[in-house]
Amino acid sequence: MLLTVYVDDLLLMGESDRCQAVARKLAANFELVELGPVKYLLGVEVSIDREKGGVFFSQAGYVGEVLRRFHMNECHGVATPEATSAEVEPDSAKVEGDLPYREVVGALQYLVAGSRPDIAHVVRRLGQYMSCFTAVHYAQAKRVLRYLQATKQFGHSMIVTSSAKVDLLRIEAYSDADYANDKTDRQSVSGYVTMINGCVVSYGSRKQGLNAQSTMDAEYVAMNEGARDIMWLRGLCDELKWQYQLPTLWCDNTAAISLSKKPGKHNGSKHVENRFHYVRNLEDRDLLNVQHCRTDEMTADIMTKPLARVKFEYFRSLLGVVHRDEQGGGNWRVRPETKGVVVAWMMVSLQSKQGDGHP
Repeated sequence: MLLTVYVDDLLLMGESDRCQAVARKLAANFELVELGPVKYLLGVEVSIDREKGGVFFSQAGYVGEVLRRFHMNECHGVATPEATSAEVEPDSAKVEGDLPYREVVGALQYLVAGSRPDIAHVVRRLGQYMSCFTAVHYAQAKRVLRYLQATKQFGHSMIVTSSAKVDLLRIEAYSDADYANDKTDRQSVSGYVTMINGCVVSYGSRKQGLNAQSTMDAEYVAMNEGARDIMWLRGLCDELKWQYQLPTLWCDNTAAISLSKKPGKHNGSKHVENRFHYVRNLEDRDLLNVQHCRTDEMTADIMTKPLARVKFEYFRSLLGVVHRDEQGGGNWRVRPETKGVVVAWMMVSLQSKQGDGHP
């Protein structure tokens, strides 16, 4: 059984009888208001379908509020949050402060933290221009709002089953990079998606903060991001005494994989900083298994660059971001059943994101 706390919001997860017993003990010492089965948590709607064995995380109400707030509630929707040809650069000499750019980006960041990994990349990119935005940047932010108008009823879906039917959890992460993505400083972008039994529980899109010398370098740095997320998740599972298989890190660059598996002299990588050999160290200690993944199956690709509609919708489905009417159905790529406590982990993750400074 788990008890999570965020300020004065408590959530009990486990067998019903045990949860009731703990709730009674807490009520004997604190003033509590019991709200029944969870329906909302920190602004995220939680829908549990016991017949289909699915859980759906949605922020449709919040999306509607954001659209109304910025007068976009009657706009025409678009299929993707960013155009593949979109290129913007900061203009430090011109900041159009009368535009609510920062407010829009801040509102979008809350969606990324809650239930919409499909907009993680574009929101990260828009966040770069908080102090140097123009009408061009604001127009791109409005495109994201138009995408949300078209996908207002979309959310994060999971297929779950009883923990008694799952022997060992399968922890895996997909890591990817877009080499020299930024046209201003030529730095690359890392993206990762971490899963438990095929259900997405963590994700990120980050600028690398250094200038990679090659595609292999960029991919190797991105692998480090995925490996760190896996190890954090391993630690959490160990603390909760959840049993799991040897975690797998998927990468679509064979040169980067070779570098992680073959210590010694590599003439093309002597410049790589020691901290990025973290992946190699984990493999040497049998804490991680690095495997190759085909590029067209690299889920983290959606975290690194703008994608055309067909590819974007495919990877979006791999993230489990679907329309609420499709949750647990056959219209999207069904993930393997996962342990019921993974849903509890999602609750913990959501609360930890709030505590880390997300709006």
